[in-house]
This record gives sequence, C-alpha cells and structure tokens, in this order.
Amino acid sequence: GGGAEVFSVPATPEGWIGWEMSEGFCARCVASKDLDVLSPRTVGKPELLVTYLEWAVGALLSHGLQLQTLPVLRVYEFVASHIIKSPSMAGVARLWEGRVYSDLGLAEEARRCRAAAGGLDLDPAEEREFEQHIRQREMLRTATAASMQQGLDGGRTQSAAERNAKPDPWIRVLRPVQDHEVWFRQAEAKYKEGDSKKAKKILMRALKHAKANEDELSEGACLHLLAKLAGLEGHTSHAIQLSLEAQAHTNVFDFWCESSTHLADMMAQEALTVFGAHSLDDALSVLSSAEETFGLVLKDRPNLSNDLIPLRAALRIKGAGLTLGNSVRQAALGSSLWQKAHAEHLKALEGVCDDLSALGGGQQLVQALLLRCQMTERPVAEDPAGRQTKMIECLSLLDKAEEEARKCCKISRGANPPPKGVCLSVDAALAGVKLEQCRVMCDLCEEKRSHPWALEPRPAIPPFPEIQGRDSTAILDYMDPLSATSEGAIVDRSAKLEEKALLAAGAALELTSNERYRVRARASVGRCLVL
Repeated sequence: GGGAEVFSVPATPEGWIGWEMSEGFCARCVASKDLDVLSPRTVGKPELLVTYLEWAVGALLSHGLQLQTLPVLRVYEFVASHIIKSPSMAGVARLWEGRVYSDLGLAEEARRCRAAAGGLDLDPAEEREFEQHIRQREMLRTATAASMQQGLDGGRTQSAAERNAKPDPWIRVLRPVQDHEVWFRQAEAKYKEGDSKKAKKILMRALKHAKANEDELSEGACLHLLAKLAGLEGHTSHAIQLSLEAQAHTNVFDFWCESSTHLADMMAQEALTVFGAHSLDDALSVLSSAEETFGLVLKDRPNLSNDLIPLRAALRIKGAGLTLGNSVRQAALGSSLWQKAHAEHLKALEGVCDDLSALGGGQQLVQALLLRCQMTERPVAEDPAGRQTKMIECLSLLDKAEEEARKCCKISRGANPPPKGVCLSVDAALAGVKLEQCRVMCDLCEEKRSHPWALEPRPAIPPFPEIQGRDSTAILDYMDPLSATSEGAIVDRSAKLEEKALLAAGAALELTSNERYRVRARASVGRCLVL
C-alpha cells in the first residue's frame, strides 16, 4: 500500500557487514504472495534449498569470496527461522557468520553473531526426550533384528549387495534435517572456532543419535571430526583408528579426500615419534591410493573433472608437502635417499599446476605454485651456482603465483582497493606471495654478493700495463673490477634485487590488516634496509 514501510538491502558486498533482517522485513517476506520474493510460497522444498545454500557457502569460502558469503548466510538464516522454523539451524547460520567475521578480522561482529546463536546445550526436558528417543530406537532395532532372525519378515533376507550398499547422499537432501545433522554442524562450527571441548561434547551427542537412527553418512562425518579433535589433542593413534572407521561409512568424494588427507597427516606425525606404529611411506600410500581411485573414477566419468581434479590436486599437494619435510630432514642428516621421491613429487606438482590452470586456476593454484617454489629451492644446493639457479627459477614461479593471486583478488573485490579494516583471504594470499618474493630476492642478493661470478665467467684481469706520462686510464683498466672505489668498478648487480624486495615487502604491508602478515612484512622491510 501507499503507507507501507520500504525496506532496502545492501547493494555492495561490504554493505552486508553487520546488516540484519528486521522483524518487519521478515514478516513482509513471509506474507508476500509475489513470485519474486523469498517466502514459504516460493520455496517448495526448503530442505533442498538449505543443502544448496550450504554448498554455495563452502564454494564461496574455498575461492576466497568471504564478503559474498554474507548474503547467502542471510538467506539460510531466513529459511531456517521462518520456513523450516528451526531455531537450532538458524543458530548454525549465526555460528558460520561469526566464523566469517572472525576470518575477516571483525572481532566485534563475530562476538555479536556467536551471542545471537544462543546456547548449544540441551535443557533437562530436551535431555530426557533425547534419552527416550535413543531407548526407543534401540528397542525397535532389537525387535527388527529378532524378527528377521525368526523369519517373521516373510522369509525374505537381504542380499550381500543390499547389506553392503552405501546410503545415497542425494536422497538425504529431500527429507527433513535431523537433529544429529544440526548438532554436527554446530560441533563443526565450534571446532573451527577452536572450542574443542564444546565441539567434542556436542559431537558425542550427535554420534549417539546418528547411530540410533542408523544414519551411516552422519556417523562417518562424526567419526571424522572426532579424529580431527583427537589429532589436536596429540592422540595420533586414536585419530588414525577413528579416520579408518569413518572411511568405512561413506564413499562421498569430498569426504574421502578430506579424510585421506587427515589420515596421512596423522600417520606422518606418528612417524616422527619414537613409538610410532606408522611410517611416512604409509601416509604417502594412503594419499596415493585415494588419488588413484579418483583417477579411475575420472577416467570412467570425465564429466566429473571439475569436481575430481581439485580433489586429486589436494591429495598431491599434501603428499608433496610431506615429502618436502622428509627431504629437508634427510638432507640435514647427510643422506641422499630423498632425491628420487623428491623429484617425483616435484614433477607431480607440475602436473597439478597444469591441471588447475586448465580449470581456471584459483587459490589452490596459488598454493600449488608456492609449494612448488619451496620444493625447487629446498633442500639447499651445496654449490653457489646451483643455489642461485634455483632461486631464479623460484622467482619465475612466484611471478606466476602473484599473477594468479591478483586475479583472485580481482574476482573477490573487483578493481576496488581492499576494504578498510577487513582482511580478505585473497589479500592475505597475495601478501604471502609478496613476502615469499621478498625472501627469495633477499637470499639471492646475499648469494650474489658472496659469489658474484657463480653463474657468469669472471672478467679477466689484464696484464700489468706500461704507463707513459700521467695517463691514468691504464691504471683504472688494470684495477680489480670488484673494487667499489674506482671509477671503472662494476656496478653492484644485486642493487635492483634489494629495491624489488623492499617494494614487495611494502606491498605486503599495505595489502592486508592481518597482524601475522604485517609483522612478517615489517621484518622483511628491516632485512631489506640492512642489505
């Protein structure tokens, strides 16, 4: 009507920071009959929409589009509160939003969102209802097993294929969200916040409920998160056992990749302990097995390349990182047994960069290029020529990483400068590339000063000249070209490297408000000034 209140939504990504949906706005949407307004009338399958919104949030965060995540979370919160009418799911949206604000460096907004999420504990009445539900499910499962054993189900028994079949994850998105799924999301949010005690408490409740309802996919997800918590507590053996149990419950691609990566990480950590039951070879075998499995699936279904290539790349990047750490340790001990595996994983990283470039690049390509740079430079070569050659190759790789990181920044915030007081992950990634460039340039500068003729032939010193009269030209030509006090001295070739390194450190300091990167940038500026 003419006197109706007018509502407006932010028009820029930065405008969504701190924006809240008022009660009047939500009531207008719920009561609207227009087909272009989000309302119970236009959302026919809210559970399916919620699943798509969760995928959208994960995809946006993985590509560094944190500001673009905020409107998606607002829609998630509206659907959960006013269509599904689940306060606990709306609380999950608030927890996710708090995590995004925390990553952006907005501590006050993060605290406000976490406070709005409310308490995550069950009250006494909910506890009694939960325990009663578990008992009823156990009684039903016992009665069903007994009836099947006595043949009261019509004489039909399940085949081996039916017994071993995994639940279809696509069917789950069409049914109402269960309590243990919401609790798992709460536990995952608390785990990412660093509140492991609270996350474990919620997770044990979710696992118990998932087992009672025979939800194998959720049970596997709970076991995987418990494995992560065990790894944080230093219980690597228990974490490995839980990861292996989790993998037996699901065959979802994303879950399998993440679980295999964490399993390999725990095996690698245990390999460094005195009483470790696993070795680095076991960790690399886990990653290789998962990568080969994805390769076979990709060969059979090439239409899944956009999904599987990043997952295979993540596995290869993890394997290369583990190999790099082992190579550095072995080289420090004077061994040369690391060279073959190091070369193989370095070559695999080159293939990862090519595959990701064909898909359009992204932050994962920046990560792969940075790791490839580290593997090229380390372990450090013994001869000066080898060290300088590796550093020059690293600078070439870092130039490619900078180009890709700038492309990610342009996608996230366009041609605009970084928002004031906001730390975007794409800006932090670009700052990390600039700091790595600064470090390599400073190292190369010191190498060139110590060994200026490592890659070029040293100019021959002419024989002692015959001097006639007062002509000083012959004397200047004879003087050592390394002397910096003569007019004919060769210009220091590392001067330009110092200037470039200083510019790179200054750019990193201006790019992000992340204190960790800013401290590193200030230290790099100091090193450049010393040089």
